[in-house]
Amino acid sequence: MVGLARHDETEIECPFCGKGKIRMYHKEGYLQGKTSRIAAGAKTTLHRVDDKYIVRDNCSNCGKTKEEIQRAFETGETKQATHEDRLKRLREAGLPERVEG
Repeated sequence: MVGLARHDETEIECPFCGKGKIRMYHKEGYLQGKTSRIAAGAKTTLHRVDDKYIVRDNCSNCGKTKEEIQRAFETGETKQATHEDRLKRLREAGLPERVEG
């Protein structure tokens, strides 16, 4: 499909609790034509526009906000790293834990 995209609302499970239903707006990816013009003529190239997902509701079961659910959906991370986890990763990477100045 060139230049047109279908869109609809779908329901998914909450990525945090797995029990709540969340409404999402889904716009399918499509091909979009871009025309460049020069003295010799015009050239049309097709560019792919990716799918777009927008969270519509908060989770009624666990109480997570739309922003938290959107971030989890885009990054794939459902929990934030604790301070101890960050320090553990720094130690494993061989980086200093404290910066003295």
